[in-house]
Amino acid sequence: MAACNVNSVYSAASVSAIVAQPKLQSRTSLSRYNPNPNPKFPNILLFSSRGVDLISRRSSRTPNFLVLGSSKAEPLRVMISGAPASGKGTQCELITQKYGLVHIAAGDLLRAEIAAGSENGRRAKECMEKGQLVPDEIVVMMVKERLSKPDSQEKGWLLDGYPRSSSQAIALKGYGFEPDIFILLDVPEGILVERVVGRRLDPVTGKIYHIKYSPPETEEIASRLTQRFDDTEEKVKLRLNTHNENVEAVLSIYEDITIKINGNVSKEDVFAQIDSALQNLLQQRKATSGSHAA
Repeated sequence: MAACNVNSVYSAASVSAIVAQPKLQSRTSLSRYNPNPNPKFPNILLFSSRGVDLISRRSSRTPNFLVLGSSKAEPLRVMISGAPASGKGTQCELITQKYGLVHIAAGDLLRAEIAAGSENGRRAKECMEKGQLVPDEIVVMMVKERLSKPDSQEKGWLLDGYPRSSSQAIALKGYGFEPDIFILLDVPEGILVERVVGRRLDPVTGKIYHIKYSPPETEEIASRLTQRFDDTEEKVKLRLNTHNENVEAVLSIYEDITIKINGNVSKEDVFAQIDSALQNLLQQRKATSGSHAA
C-alpha cells in the first residue's frame, strides 16, 4: 500500500472513501516492524506489520473520519544477472509468471530493432557486420525507451542480464531508472562449465538436451544431436571470465540492494529463494508506507 500523508489525508487524490463517524475514537493501527534482518538475505529487512488499511484523524474543526487508502502500490523494478548456464532464463520465466513484470532483455530489443529497420537497429547492424561491439549509447537508448513504455511503468519490469558495465548502469541511473533489487544467481564455475559443455541441440526440433541432466529420449534423437561451436570448455571459461568482470563492475553500483541466490539447486528451490526475497521487499514497502501514514 502506498504511503498516505496525514497532512493531506482529506485530499480526494489520496483517499477512496471518507465516511463521517462523529462518535469514533481517533486511532491508528500500525504494528512495529521487526528490525532483525533475514540472515539468508542480509540486504532485505523482514517486517512483522501487515501495513495500515484504515487511518483515522481527529480535527478540532471537523468530525472524525475513517480514511481508506486507495493509492496503487508502486510496481517492482528488478534486475537479474547470471553467468551462462546459471538458469537465468528459467528464473525470468517464473518471476514474470508470478509477478506479472515486463521481461526486458537487451539482446531481444537489439534483434527487434534490427528486424524493424529502425535507426538504432541500422546502426547496431552496421557495427555487428564489422565485427564491432554495439556502442553503449545505442543499447542504453533501446533499454531506456522500453522501460519508459506504459506497460513497464504500470506493471513493473524485470531487466534481464543488463546492465553489463558500470557505464551502462550509470547511464540508466541518469535517466531515472534504478532497481529495487539486484538478483545475482551464484553457481560454482565447475558446475557452469559442466552444464555448458554437456549441452546438445536437436537440429530437427530445436530442443536443447544435456547428456547428463536431460538426455535424449531415443537413440534416434541422440544420433543427430549437435554441439554449438562455442560450447567447449576453453570458450566457456573465456565467457565466464568476461561475465565475472562485468558483474563485479555492476555490483559496485548496486551493492546495497544485491542479493546472491544459490543457483546450484533445483529450479524450484532457486525460485523459492528469489520469491522469498521479493515477498520480503513487498512486506518492507507495505510496512514503510504504513509507518508514513501513521
